[in-house]
Amino acid sequence: MPKITKKSKLGKYLMAKGYTQTKLVKATNLNRHTVSKIYNDSNYIPSGSTIKKVMSILKKLDSKAKVEDFFNL
Repeated sequence: MPKITKKSKLGKYLMAKGYTQTKLVKATNLNRHTVSKIYNDSNYIPSGSTIKKVMSILKKLDSKAKVEDFFNL
């Protein structure tokens, strides 16, 4: 049985900003599966290159955004 995880900090933040998974896929050119994991799995730790792509979008939404605010590294 799959482990149930809570929505990630990043997912909650982007949903509150009205930034959909589809928008993130288009903006970052990441795989839809990866974006879904980023949004929905609070235990998922993406690769460094994925974090870099996501952070480039987050910096546009909030210039003070930090990796630690969204990912448990």
